[in-house]
Amino acid sequence: MIHDVIVLGAGPAGSVVARRLAASGARVALVGAQSRGGWEGLSVRSRMLLAEEGIDEHAGLLEGPFPRGGDWAGRGVEGREWLVERRLLAAALRGDARAAGADFHGCTAVGSVWMPGAWRVRLTSGGVLTGRLLIEARGRRGPQHRGPLLLAVGQPFRRPAYRRPAYRRPATLGTQIHATDFGWCWLADRGQSLWVQVVSHPGSGHPASWIRAAAAQVPALELALGDAAPAGALVARPAHARFGLPASGDVTLWRTGDAAFALDPLSGQGVYEALRGARLVATAVRSVLDGGDAHLALRFVRERHEDAWRRGVGAAAALYREAAAQHGAAAGRGTFWSETAAAYQALSPAAPRVAPAIERRPVLEEGRIVERDVVVTTDRPRGVWHVAGVPVVSLKRFLDAAGPASVETAATAMNKPPDAVASAIHWLQQTCIVARQFPHGVSSGG
Repeated sequence: MIHDVIVLGAGPAGSVVARRLAASGARVALVGAQSRGGWEGLSVRSRMLLAEEGIDEHAGLLEGPFPRGGDWAGRGVEGREWLVERRLLAAALRGDARAAGADFHGCTAVGSVWMPGAWRVRLTSGGVLTGRLLIEARGRRGPQHRGPLLLAVGQPFRRPAYRRPAYRRPATLGTQIHATDFGWCWLADRGQSLWVQVVSHPGSGHPASWIRAAAAQVPALELALGDAAPAGALVARPAHARFGLPASGDVTLWRTGDAAFALDPLSGQGVYEALRGARLVATAVRSVLDGGDAHLALRFVRERHEDAWRRGVGAAAALYREAAAQHGAAAGRGTFWSETAAAYQALSPAAPRVAPAIERRPVLEEGRIVERDVVVTTDRPRGVWHVAGVPVVSLKRFLDAAGPASVETAATAMNKPPDAVASAIHWLQQTCIVARQFPHGVSSGG
C-alpha cells in the first residue's frame, strides 16, 4: 500500500496532523513510540484548541482550572491554567488519529529515503512504509537556528496519604512560577502529587541537584516539597527555542511541532503552538493532495512559522530582561538572566518601519493555498488579505478608481455587507495605504 502521507512522530503535533488528514480521506501512516511523562500547564487558548480537537470527550484527562501564582521579578503572578499529563495527552490524540483511519505503527523509524516518486521508511519492527509525502514530527532534530541552550529537568513527587502537613491548605493547590539565581522553576501542586520543573543552562551544576538548589532559594517550593518523596525518575528535555531549517527545494518533506519550531517554555505556549502549527500543516498538505501548488503551500507554512518564531523570541527576550533587572549580574548574583536576555535580544532585533505595500503572497482560500495580493505592513509582515471577509487590495483599487463613493456603493461593487466593507475601509485608513479622508467622499451612508 502506498500512503499519501507518512507522519514520523506520534506526539500531539504528529497525531493532530495525522487525524486531520485521515479524516479528510487521505491514506495516512502514523509512526511513533510512547511519549515521555511529565505535566504540562495549559493556557485558555491551548484549552480551546484541545477542545476543538475533541479532547473534551476524554473524561478526566484535563485537570483544572487551577490558580497560577508565584513571584516574577518582584511582582506577583496571577492567572489560571489547566494541567495535563504529557503521555496521556499524546495517547489520547494518537487514539483519535487511529479512530479517524490513520494506520498506526507503535515503533520508531530507523531510516527514510526518497525513491523515485515516493518515500520509503524503515521501521524498528522490520516493516517498510511507502508514501508520497513525509511529515517530520519527532521533535528537535535536524539543522536549526536556535536560542541560548537551556535544559528543563522535571520530577514527580508524592506525599504520604495518611497525613497532611500543617502548612498545606486547599488554597495552595495550583501552579506557581518563580525565578532563581540560575534559572526558573514551575511547580504543579495537585494535593497528594506534585510536579516540579527547573529550567537553566546545561552548565549550571549537575541537573540532578537543580530542584533542591531551587528550593533553597524559593520558600514556596521548599514548603511544597515538605515531606514529599520522589515518585519517578528525573526527566530531562532540551528547552531552547529553535527554528528548523527547511530542506532546500524539497516539496515532499514537511515539518511540524518542535521539528518545525519550538519556543522557550517560559512563554507557556508549547502545546498551543504545537496544535496550531499542526493544524496549519494539515491544511497545507491537504491543499497539495488536492492538486494545489506544493511550493506555494510550503511557503505559506514557512512564513507563518517564521512569524510565530519571531514573536516568541521577542516575548522571551522581554521576560528574561525583566528578570535580569532583579537577578542579573548587576546584583552580583550570577549571569543566567543577563546572558539569556542578551542572547534572545540578538535573535529579535526591532523590525524596521516600512511603508505599507501591496505584494503577492500565499493565502488560504476555501481550503486551498493560492496566491493573492495582500497589504504588507511592519506589524503584519505576512500581509493582510481580507478584513471582515473583504479583500482589502481589491477594495483599495475600487476606491482609488471610483469617483465619489459611499460604503453602500463599495459594498455593492464588492458584493459584501456594508458593515464588513466599512470595517475594511477603516483598516485601510489605519494603515495609511489610503487617505484617512477620502477626496471622493467615502462615508458611512448613501
